[in-house]
Amino acid sequence: MENQEKESLTEVLKVFKDGMTEFNEAMRLREEFAVRIGRRTTQIIRFSLLGMLMLGGVMFTLIFVLLSQMFAIKDSMIAMDGYMKKMDINFLSVAENVKDMNLAVIEMNKSMLQMKVDMSSMSRNMRDMNNSIVLMENNINSMSSNMANMSYQITNLNGYVGSMGYNVNRMTAPMKMFPFP
Repeated sequence: MENQEKESLTEVLKVFKDGMTEFNEAMRLREEFAVRIGRRTTQIIRFSLLGMLMLGGVMFTLIFVLLSQMFAIKDSMIAMDGYMKKMDINFLSVAENVKDMNLAVIEMNKSMLQMKVDMSSMSRNMRDMNNSIVLMENNINSMSSNMANMSYQITNLNGYVGSMGYNVNRMTAPMKMFPFP
């Protein structure tokens, strides 16, 4: 009986040993699997953070370029406002000169009726009209100069807007690599 008990005990110990060996192997595989999952998760997190940092850098650069272009546009608009004010002043001056010229024409009509009576009055009115025309010509020349300056500013503005569009397209080019709709 003792032999049988020994064999039973040996069998129980063998089953227990095999069970513990299988348990240790399963725990080792579980630990390796957990380490692999941890490594992959770490890599995914690293690449995600790197991508977000790159995207943040691109967005910061885009905002910086946009702000600089907006300041340039603002400066051009301020300059254009100055030219528009000068043009407004010139238009007022032209309107006054036209009014003066209208008055001179009325006076000339009166003087035509009295031409035989007052030839010197007509001569004076002609000189006034000539002065008004010279003033009007000067104002028109000034207005033409302001129009040329305004055209130059609008050309610069078009260049800034085109440059801003180019920069926006260039900045968003890396985003086309991502598989977003």
